[in-house]
Amino acid sequence: MRNPMNNEIKILSPEIKSARFAVLSAGILILTALFLSACSGAKKEEAAKAEHTEKPGEHKEGTGEEVSLSPEALAAAKLEFAEVTARAGGGLLRVTGSVEVNQQQTQQATPLVAGRVERVYVALGDRVRVGQPLAVIASPQIAQMHGKLHEAETKLALAQRELERVQKAENRAAVLTAKAKLDEAEAALKRTQRLIEVGAGAGKDLVAAETAYRTAKAEYDFQNNIALSKELQEARAEVETSRVDVAHIRDEMKSLGAPVSEEEHSQHGDDHKRDTSLIALRAPISGTITERLVNAGAGIEVGKPLFTIANLSTVWVIANVPEAQVSRLRVGTAARISSAALGGEARTGRVTYIDPQLNEETRTAKVRIELANAGERLKGGMFVEVEFQVSGVEAAGEELSVPAAAMQRMGERTIVFIADEKEPGHFKVREVELGGESNGYRVITGGLKAGERVVTKGSFTLKSQLQKGELGEEH
Repeated sequence: MRNPMNNEIKILSPEIKSARFAVLSAGILILTALFLSACSGAKKEEAAKAEHTEKPGEHKEGTGEEVSLSPEALAAAKLEFAEVTARAGGGLLRVTGSVEVNQQQTQQATPLVAGRVERVYVALGDRVRVGQPLAVIASPQIAQMHGKLHEAETKLALAQRELERVQKAENRAAVLTAKAKLDEAEAALKRTQRLIEVGAGAGKDLVAAETAYRTAKAEYDFQNNIALSKELQEARAEVETSRVDVAHIRDEMKSLGAPVSEEEHSQHGDDHKRDTSLIALRAPISGTITERLVNAGAGIEVGKPLFTIANLSTVWVIANVPEAQVSRLRVGTAARISSAALGGEARTGRVTYIDPQLNEETRTAKVRIELANAGERLKGGMFVEVEFQVSGVEAAGEELSVPAAAMQRMGERTIVFIADEKEPGHFKVREVELGGESNGYRVITGGLKAGERVVTKGSFTLKSQLQKGELGEEH
């Protein structure tokens, strides 16, 4: 007998094979579909690129990294080119700067007393001379000091008269009595000496006469010198003390700006006719009034500045020197200053100070040049061009440079446009790092290589196209 199970297996085997074939066919179809989809996407991408391909006569906008011009636009732009060249490190370094007032020749007029401003004599921009009155101040403190000075001078006058009286006190009774006794003892001594000479006197009488004379002489000296000296010394001390008091008050008033003459004590009788509280605030230097901070009638405090005076015969020029170029400068380095305010004229000066601290944002150092300002044509805040003269080792070596006309600013960046030799009308955008400027060339410290061609004349046109392209991308 046949086994039923064996017959069933034989019947099902062809069906299994058919199922396997179906699965394999489905997989092949799926792979084919994926391949065709990929090819279709590639064709669409190529078609999209073809749509954006510049047609003859069309102008392509900047993309932020490059700019392309059609032949017609390229011809209209009339671009000029220059190669990046390695030049010997020249003796000139050109940077920008600004004019500042010479702080060492600028002073503030400041009152040393409190009070009220009675009058103001000057206005902003006026030229003044040293010692010229700028304003008049009414100060109670000055009025009080005038009173103290008058009192001290009066006390001095009394002490001087007392000293004169004491010096003439030789006719006093004690002195006259002592003088009379001395004269009498001197006469007795002479008489005794004559008697001894003629042999009519005794030796003991001579001794007694000499003793009496010495006693009278001592008494007279005491009355004439010792007794009188005490009173005389007291009178002299009083005069000296009064004189010192007067001198101190005068010096104090002078230090506060109040003029005091040596003969002022003779004028105190007229104090009731004049206002002794008034004091003039005077110009400490000659120059120009650059600040006026007070008007008549204003109350003022001690030490509050009322005016600023600047001597503009010399000014400071503050040059902003790039970090890479600071080491080329020294105190004493010559500098040439030019400005629109000077026309074709240029001024010369020398470096007097180099700031040891760099500006962290601009990476520049402030270099100060002191400059004579004949005619005061340079004003504070003016912009100027500064050209430093460097020589010797400082000017040695080579540096890359391109014409300054190739530089364009884009926000915080400085860029140039590099011509593509293989594709005319195609320009790459390159950000560069700049050094100093010399004879119309800018030193390049980074971003370019020697031999690359950059656009000079017409670079602004390419910049405009680049900005239009960036604006189009934003929309």
